[in-house]
Amino acid sequence: MSTGNAVDRHCGDDETVRATFDGLPVIACALAGPQLRLVACNAAHRAFYPNALLGVAADDFGPELREQGILDMYDRVYQTGEPLHVAEVRVQVDLDGTGVRERFVNITAVPQRDARGEISGAVIVGADTTESVQARMAAEERARDMAGRYQSARAAAGVMQRALLSPSVPVLPGAEIAATYLVATQDTAAGGDWFDALTDPAGRLVLVVGDVVGHGVQAAAVMAQLRTAVRMQFRSGAVIFDALTAVDRFVAEIPGAKSATVCVARFDTATGDFEYCTAGHPPPLVITAHGTTQYLQTTGAGPLGSGRGFSTRKATLAVGDLVMLYSDGIIERPGRELAASTAEVAEVMARVFSGKTFPLDPAEAPVERLCSHAVELLVRTTGYSDDITLLAAQRRTPPPALHIDGRADETAERTVRARLRQWLAGLGADAGNTQSLVHAVSELIANVAEHAYVSTSLGDFSVDAELSDNGRARVVVSDSGTWKATASDAHRGRGLSIAQAAVPDTVVSHGEDGTTATATQLLTRQSVFTDLAAPAPRTTAPTTFEVGTSDDGYIVVVGDVDTLAAPELKEVLSLRSQAGTRSIQVDLSAVTHLGSAAVSVLADAHELAGRHQTACTLVALPGGAAHHVLNLVGLPAAQEPADSQLL
Repeated sequence: MSTGNAVDRHCGDDETVRATFDGLPVIACALAGPQLRLVACNAAHRAFYPNALLGVAADDFGPELREQGILDMYDRVYQTGEPLHVAEVRVQVDLDGTGVRERFVNITAVPQRDARGEISGAVIVGADTTESVQARMAAEERARDMAGRYQSARAAAGVMQRALLSPSVPVLPGAEIAATYLVATQDTAAGGDWFDALTDPAGRLVLVVGDVVGHGVQAAAVMAQLRTAVRMQFRSGAVIFDALTAVDRFVAEIPGAKSATVCVARFDTATGDFEYCTAGHPPPLVITAHGTTQYLQTTGAGPLGSGRGFSTRKATLAVGDLVMLYSDGIIERPGRELAASTAEVAEVMARVFSGKTFPLDPAEAPVERLCSHAVELLVRTTGYSDDITLLAAQRRTPPPALHIDGRADETAERTVRARLRQWLAGLGADAGNTQSLVHAVSELIANVAEHAYVSTSLGDFSVDAELSDNGRARVVVSDSGTWKATASDAHRGRGLSIAQAAVPDTVVSHGEDGTTATATQLLTRQSVFTDLAAPAPRTTAPTTFEVGTSDDGYIVVVGDVDTLAAPELKEVLSLRSQAGTRSIQVDLSAVTHLGSAAVSVLADAHELAGRHQTACTLVALPGGAAHHVLNLVGLPAAQEPADSQLL
């Protein structure tokens, strides 16, 4: 009997097998040879991926899949014969010629063998899980919004660790910096990795990544002590050898600290000089501006407490070059040999550095991409059994200073806010970090318009902003007028007080030639702490003023509420409260700027409601622009509406 007849007897005739394969309710295909040419696909595959044509290599019909590591997975199956299964993998690909879209898929890949038992290709079976993943993500987002009152022991430990780690990294003129901490521990959500980024007294950038033996609360406590000790040494101006030697003496007094590893680097972003020490820790990875990668040599120093000293090495980084410090969790992933994994990390980092991996994601600086996309690509096939810490710094040409000349009219606040926000975002600072500075400068501009010029209706002003080597933004507002006395209205004249409360380092000086106000604030970029590999979506709050109302007295305010918007807000509050005789709720959670003129409107409405024995309830979420200002001026704010049904 022929082999074909034997197959027919056990599997069915060709027509039946073909019909069964084509009718499978899963996405299925076969890829042949090292080029992974599509040689078979069922109806579900054709419907899901019309661009995939028979006889065409996968690199040709799906180049995005190579950039995102999917084809690398198939290559590995073909080369090793080991099957693969990954769940809910994020891909961004043009499936049908209508443009790149984001999908989530489950993928199983197994080797296909010929009659001699040799691998001839790979069989791929998948499922489109986009709808279920998006539904779950939406549910999780709602759960996060509702959570917060009750925390589990695991969450509490995680909160403790985040409090002990660096919540942010500095924003500096000569380098862009980003950090990610991916938690692996499932029982306590606390581990022994730590990172830090700071400037020394000379304005040089100090980068630190360390790893304490063990996990849990005890490891986190040891980590916190070591991080503080290292930070204090460099803040005092110590060089690497002296700093680590002092910390090494301290280790003897901390149970559990011996054998901790650390990589420390001191980076002069002006010259590119980069000095580092690998104390039992993996060496830094450098990605040049052209995309080539190189692991620096280890320095021969041993872990803390080993007695092997702390020798250093030096390198030079050009403008555009990026250096990555990391913990061993990224190279010691399950199922990967160390040498192969180390090479894979460098290859994936270079691919992500190019910016082609996820074209639909918002544009990010390379340091941010590496701290999100690279981790996502590396761990989705292997998982991770240890915490993963990444700290990246890319040398850059210092951004130019900001200069604005303008007329102190009613639109000046908005013009300055828009340009200042744009400048600060270009530096790499988070909007949450710069919110207070933008608010203070806006109040200073409003003060110029209202108080600076007595003899003329309008006058000139200038704004100059620059970023210092230690990461402090200094904004100077100048005018050439003579300030008028503050109005007697108890609710006016708040602007300068609000500015100084928002940015304590605000100094105002009056002279014969006019007034100069200087606000100085440290700029930072938020560190990312997560127990998921997928990057968190980033959104930008709308700043255009809008106000919405309902018949039940619920008012929602959105965007910047400045001097120009305050009269409209006053009119809405008066109308909806019927001149204070009806209770209202004013939701300020989506407000991005609450100026002193708007504060006066809210204070008047609150006072009017009190006289009529009604309520004017202000709703503002903690951490928001409105909540911060209301706290400064002493106006009460609720964190949620009095009646949730009004939402």
